[in-house]
Amino acid sequence: MDMFFWFLIAIAVIAYLISGGKRKKKGDFYRQKTDYQPPKRESYDRAPEVVREQSVAERQLVTVRGNEFYRRPLMNKSEYSVFCRLEKLLSASHRGYRVFSQVSLGEILGSDDKQAYLAINSKRADFVIIDWSGQPIAVVEYHGSGHFKGDAIVRDAVKREACDNAGIAFIELSSSYTDADIKAISEHLHVRAA
Repeated sequence: MDMFFWFLIAIAVIAYLISGGKRKKKGDFYRQKTDYQPPKRESYDRAPEVVREQSVAERQLVTVRGNEFYRRPLMNKSEYSVFCRLEKLLSASHRGYRVFSQVSLGEILGSDDKQAYLAINSKRADFVIIDWSGQPIAVVEYHGSGHFKGDAIVRDAVKREACDNAGIAFIELSSSYTDADIKAISEHLHVRAA
């Protein structure tokens, strides 16, 4: 009988080693027959990972990195000619005054009414003249040959109204402006500075 007993023990050990030494738990029989995997429990000492949406700026960065850009002139030739004449006028008769081109009206005008501000924010002035302290004194709109397209007259009326309301001179130059028209700008600047 001793030999039979050791024989059974040897078979049990071999069967245990062949099965990988794993003992079956309750329910293993059913788990083996299905693809079901119970969800893993998260430990409480780790915060769950939060998926963050990209910000507008991050999406813009991706778009900019994926595209090519080229330079465009800030002013066309006739606008640049007006710019140079305005610079010459200011250096001769208005020390400390400066002229800037293509300025967003939202940078020089403000309003407590959000809708009023949004109405002017994206509109641009051809030229803005500031005084020696950086205050805007005048907006100069140059009406070149292609100026009056679409609703340009209404857009100019919005700019004019907002500038007049804020105490900024709104000066319009046609494509056929003269030296006298440029000199007349100086008078507007004296009136606004006073």
